[in-house]
Amino acid sequence: MTEYYYPWQDIQWRSLVERRLQDTLPHALLLHGPGGTGKADFAAHFAHSLLCQQNGAGGLPCGGCSSCLLYAVDNHPDNHLIKPEKEGGPIKIDQIRALIADIGLSSHSGGDKVVIVRPAEAMTTAAANSLLKTLEEPPPKTLIMLLAEQLTRLPATVRSRCQRVPFNLPDNALAETWLTEKLIEKAANPDDAPRLLAMTHGAPLNALAGVEKDQLAHRQSLFEMLAGLAEGRLDPLKVAGKWLKIEQPVPIKYLHDWVSDMIRLRQVPGYFEKRAEYKKVLQLLSGDLEVQKLYIYLDRIAESRQLMTQLNPLPIIESLLIQWANIPKQKASTQG
Repeated sequence: MTEYYYPWQDIQWRSLVERRLQDTLPHALLLHGPGGTGKADFAAHFAHSLLCQQNGAGGLPCGGCSSCLLYAVDNHPDNHLIKPEKEGGPIKIDQIRALIADIGLSSHSGGDKVVIVRPAEAMTTAAANSLLKTLEEPPPKTLIMLLAEQLTRLPATVRSRCQRVPFNLPDNALAETWLTEKLIEKAANPDDAPRLLAMTHGAPLNALAGVEKDQLAHRQSLFEMLAGLAEGRLDPLKVAGKWLKIEQPVPIKYLHDWVSDMIRLRQVPGYFEKRAEYKKVLQLLSGDLEVQKLYIYLDRIAESRQLMTQLNPLPIIESLLIQWANIPKQKASTQG
């Protein structure tokens, strides 16, 4: 990003910088909120600010001191990032033990030491437990930042030892203004900003990533396949083969989003006008089909997303799409 922190993060940045100046910064922070709001960028840049030896106005790093130069090449020995060794995998106890040993050593330059753990929910129970004492009594001049989207997946013992910093979705007008500017910078269509934000439930960074991956076109293609399954025009097994070729878990995430929206369309007056793209499929699902069946299917999708990180995804996708194709038949049988 060209700005040092995103415009919707101004309050969080100013608050932490002020607390640092007053020497009241907590030793453990829990940055939490929806994905796509920039928590990881915020944490990285705040870490840079803490490590800088000559902070400028607003707590921004100078960019020229030895610490900044080390940080710029991702080689600062007092900057520790803990994340899963494999995408979607766990953060293991061995990683936390190694971290504890590292931060127990003296600082490289006599300054601060910073730890970022993301996503914190990925810590195994053993890893989380091994971090508890360090969260409560970290080495001097050490800040630990845990990043999480789902607080309930973190043990209460971990949550209670951190001060929370919420990162909510920005106001839609602010998000749309920011995204429009970014689309212009990328020579993309600025008129796509509202659709991209709707597609990502108002998460600006996810919306911007959607442009880079041409997700509007992918999303439309996937939705047309979904409609074809509901109408009985397409074979679930063939569609599953096509979905498997797309980066996972993107198709299943879209499926989860669509079914969630369909439930809202059935229950929230006026929501239909905002989701006209669902008209064809909704007509197939309307009438006597119980919303409860959609809730059951939504739970199945959530379970499948978890299983796909551990098992062969093809049979999981096949099962989901077969079940989806059968939903209109369930409606027909209840009417009969």
